[in-house]
Amino acid sequence: MKIKMVHADNMKELFAQILVVNKAQDIDDELIGNSIDFIKVSDSKMIYCEALVYRTGDDDEEL
Repeated sequence: MKIKMVHADNMKELFAQILVVNKAQDIDDELIGNSIDFIKVSDSKMIYCEALVYRTGDDDEEL
């Protein structure tokens, strides 16, 4: 299993970064989950974060 963290200043940038990460994964990696979170830095600033969880390796491989 492999976890990638992506963060950005807005949702549009976050989704653009997610596309880049997804394209960079190995062809056999399967996205099996994701979680999005919003971190308030100040009244005027928010950071958008997403964790992407990929399955890697063989199905028979023990984690």
